[in-house]
Amino acid sequence: METMKFTKEFPSNEIEFDQMFSTEEQCEEYLFIHRWTQGFVCTVCGERTYWKSNKDLYICTKCEHQHSITAGTIFQGTHKPLKYWFKTIWLFTTTKSGISATNLSRLLGISYPTAWTWLQKLKRSTVNPEREQLSGTVEVDEFYLGGKHSGKQGRGSENKHKIVVAVERRNSENKDIDLSHLIGRARLEVISDCTAESLIPFIQTNISPRSTIITDKWKGYTDELKKSYTHKSFKSSENKIALKHVHRIASLVKRWFIGTLQGSIHPEHLQEYMNEYIFRFNRRNAQSIGFKFFRLIQFALYTKPIIYKQIIKKLEAS
Repeated sequence: METMKFTKEFPSNEIEFDQMFSTEEQCEEYLFIHRWTQGFVCTVCGERTYWKSNKDLYICTKCEHQHSITAGTIFQGTHKPLKYWFKTIWLFTTTKSGISATNLSRLLGISYPTAWTWLQKLKRSTVNPEREQLSGTVEVDEFYLGGKHSGKQGRGSENKHKIVVAVERRNSENKDIDLSHLIGRARLEVISDCTAESLIPFIQTNISPRSTIITDKWKGYTDELKKSYTHKSFKSSENKIALKHVHRIASLVKRWFIGTLQGSIHPEHLQEYMNEYIFRFNRRNAQSIGFKFFRLIQFALYTKPIIYKQIIKKLEAS
């Protein structure tokens, strides 16, 4: 996989977006420069020259292997114009809390199943395949999503979705600075339980070695952490200060879950929604709203294609 690079400007507002992507040719050119950042390269023989067929295939002049600009991406097999996809990605990334399938269907004049499927594909594209691990001082904790149920609450609850969150701390000597500017990058992951078997792999996958891990004294954060990290744990009475960043993230996610998503997501889709939230959160300070559009276009080109029947099959199997 080629390393993703900044290869061309991106729109900074909706007027610029409409000017840049009003035709299929403009959309295809944008995909081309992000798929082949160093120019066309044949995947079979390495030749760099090509000719383009009437069916929009890029054909190697040496071995005549045919390349599709959308093959192997979330756009593969689409029967809709690329400019519809681009508009969907623009709405998905520039709307503060996302866009629903109902609204997307109405705005683009496409069917609800198509709108829903496209959004599910985009949610699966929000994770940067080249993203770096969190580092420095990182807070880790768990929280729970779901309505009110009878029975055991907290870490032993069987009725709520269990989420583990990790967030970087940023240091500042300015005591008046807003808390949101002291929060770095974050990660969210749906877990089946709060045991060490779930928590330790999450930390090892998402946080670089030699970082400082801040947790409460829950037994799931075992001495295994000390092998690769500096681990500091605090009593419940100290958590409000020690884990204030993860508590802030948990509060924001719960508000989004209840308000925007109305507290209803199929468990099989929950991780994709958490990925979507993190995609926006980690780019909340981007100077241009078009940056998120640019990034998701890149990620979409490296996301394996999935079709409606596969998504539904996953739901039926759960």
